[in-house]
Amino acid sequence: MARIPESEIERLKREISVERLVVSSGIELKKSGKDLLGRCPFHADDTASLVVEVGWK
Repeated sequence: MARIPESEIERLKREISVERLVVSSGIELKKSGKDLLGRCPFHADDTASLVVEVGWK
């Protein structure tokens, strides 16, 4: 199986917003301090447990 070159992975990290990716998959995010919170798609969630850190490098 072919491996994705590290340069391609780094380019995708720079060009694709995690926030946009999460929202485009149907998860609603709400601002909480400097972060964004949403319901985790991997388990039943009554409260938001998915955290998207804004401005993380």
